[in-house]
Amino acid sequence: MRHLNDGITEAIEFAASPIHHFGNAMTRMFAPQLAYAAYLESGMMQRVIDLPASDRVREWRDWQADKDQIEKLEAEEARLGLVAKVKAAEILRGLGGGALILVAGGTPSEALNVTGVGGLTAVNLVHKDQITLVDIDDELASPNYGKPRAFKIGSQQTEIHPSRVVCFPGDPLVVGYGVTLEQAFWGKSRITRIFKDVMRSDNAQDWFAALVRKAKLLRIGIPNLTDTISAPGGQERMNRRMAAIGLSESVLNGTLYDAGDGQNPGEKIDDYQVTWAGIPAMMDAFDQRVAAVSGIPFTVLQGRSPGGLNSTGNHDRDNWNREVAMGQNLELRPCLEQIDAALIPSALGSRPPEVWFKFAPLSTPTEAEQATVFKTRMEAVTAVQATGAVPDEAFAKGVQNLLVEEGYLPGLDAALDEIPEAERFGLNPDDDGTDPSAIVPEGGDPASTGGGTTVPARRAANDAAPRTCYVSRKVQNVAALKAWAKSQGLPDLQDDLHVTIAYSTTPVDWIKMGDEGWNGDAKGNITVKPGGPRVVEPLGDRGAVLMFAESSLTWRNMSMRENGASWDFPDYQPHISLTGETVDLAGVEPYRGEIVLGPEIFEEIRNG
Repeated sequence: MRHLNDGITEAIEFAASPIHHFGNAMTRMFAPQLAYAAYLESGMMQRVIDLPASDRVREWRDWQADKDQIEKLEAEEARLGLVAKVKAAEILRGLGGGALILVAGGTPSEALNVTGVGGLTAVNLVHKDQITLVDIDDELASPNYGKPRAFKIGSQQTEIHPSRVVCFPGDPLVVGYGVTLEQAFWGKSRITRIFKDVMRSDNAQDWFAALVRKAKLLRIGIPNLTDTISAPGGQERMNRRMAAIGLSESVLNGTLYDAGDGQNPGEKIDDYQVTWAGIPAMMDAFDQRVAAVSGIPFTVLQGRSPGGLNSTGNHDRDNWNREVAMGQNLELRPCLEQIDAALIPSALGSRPPEVWFKFAPLSTPTEAEQATVFKTRMEAVTAVQATGAVPDEAFAKGVQNLLVEEGYLPGLDAALDEIPEAERFGLNPDDDGTDPSAIVPEGGDPASTGGGTTVPARRAANDAAPRTCYVSRKVQNVAALKAWAKSQGLPDLQDDLHVTIAYSTTPVDWIKMGDEGWNGDAKGNITVKPGGPRVVEPLGDRGAVLMFAESSLTWRNMSMRENGASWDFPDYQPHISLTGETVDLAGVEPYRGEIVLGPEIFEEIRNG
């Protein structure tokens, strides 16, 4: 493999030679065996090439279609092994280019036309050097400039129509002196950019490995060594002496040597120790150079957790995810869209225009982050609605579409389909045009500006007198929790099982606290699904409370605090107080069933 490595080095260095050698350099630089040898020889090189390919397909894509259609599309992708083949094609992109061949009925030289279920027979992977470009369009005024009229493949050079060949070209290569249209079509291997720096990193690793072997070196100085060896039988005596020293060191864990007679010096034996200070930092410096040239953050390339006061692990991962997303949209999406032209009719029997895909998120937000995003979006939706700029029907359709697409309320689309359109979009066919904001108490005058009885009802409600605010929801399925408590050996639960949502000692306008009707059923109840993180612990003056996660309660508490409610604790944790008695909680398994909570109850805080 060494001669191949030397060949790669020569090709790369030659590419940097003066311009009159540039044409020959490009020819040699694109030799596929050189790039492939470099890829196979270095683990770091494989990491740099494989990582972008893996991350582009890591989470794959989400189909936007009906449930039945999605199942058929995903089954077709699985039948064709599409994800693995796209990843392999992306690896070939990093090595200089490759293609996926769409195998279906019809004459290969004619445009692909898949019209029936199962019409796409296979998707096969080839390297760019297995393909010949036919009649590249060199007319600058042509929309197909730089593209071939057809491809030829195989030993028999069968002509294939471009619609059947999905190309994954390498990094863009600008057409210029010494660069052919074919070279520009396929681009260049990523290895030409990173080879030197990966080679230096690998050499540093090799040097360090060699240094480890010398970490403990025994150095023996023997007086008159040259004379001793040159004397008859000297070499044999020297070999026996070294064998004796080695035996004593391995058996006795010590070294037996001639200390001399006090006048003439004897053997001198030293242990040579290697100093490691600075070596890891030097090796990291080489790898950081690889990261910079390849465009992959160092922590991602090395698979390391961030460390130190100035660690940037999350920032690095976010930057890398943005880089991957850009590659997905600029390079991978056109390839997938060409494949989908055959895949969708092969799976569904036709090409419905409403079927499309989006790449799945590369990172999953936490429950708290999801709740924050949802809260922010709903506040924006409320602000838009308040402007009155969007007609009610269009606004309702838009909000419902947002909730369905983002998956905020699972099953919402099916439930809405069962509702008549007039009711679904909030239309009122019997609307008499009355403005609710103009309603005034009996005997009042909407045009008057003085006296409480002349203030419109809506304004009067918004101007309610501030008061302290305690908001809670009572547990509805108390029997289930009592049965669980009995099975765990807990004492009788307190009578009033509830979840506290707000406890504001600061007086607030209750009306401005709003409601949470969007998350409850027709009776105002909400159900916490079974499972999820739950613990039973003492809290404050309570001997045992059941803590659980529920983002809607957390959001509700945050919303009230943002509207002026006080909260005397550092954060909010939904919980149900079980008992005030001191309880031994060792071995207690938390309640994991569903929790049904009643509607919100607003009360003033009472002493005691």
